Amino acid sequence: MRFPCEISARYIIPALRLMIAKKLIEEHNLTQAEVAELLGVTQPSISHYLNSKRGVKMARILSKSKEIRDYVDAYVEKALSRGSPPEDMPFCMICELAVKKIVGRHGMAPRGRGRTLS
Repeated sequence: MRFPCEISARYIIPALRLMIAKKLIEEHNLTQAEVAELLGVTQPSISHYLNSKRGVKMARILSKSKEIRDYVDAYVEKALSRGSPPEDMPFCMICELAVKKIVGRHGMAPRGRGRTLS
C-alpha cells in the first residue's frame, strides 16, 4: 500500500508542475528559467517536464478535472503577479483532491514499476 504523499510525490506533483509550466510557456511566453523560478525548481526539471519525461500521463488524467484546471489557472496568475511561488497555494490541498480522483478512478493507488502513470 502506498501512502497518499508517496503517490503525490511520484505522480501528482510532476503532473501539476508540467501543467503549470506549459501554461506559463505557451500562454505567457516565459522561458524555462523564468518558469523554474516561479515553480521553485531548476531549469533542467522544467526541461524534463516539457520533454515528456515527467508527469505526462498523469497530467492528461488530471487535466480532465475542472477543479484541478482551476487550481492551475489560479496558481499561474498568483505566481505571475508575485514573481515567486505563491506560498498561500500549497500543493497539499490540490494533491489530496488529485489523489482521491486517481484512487477513485482506478480503484487503487498505482503500484510497482510495471504500472506507472507518470
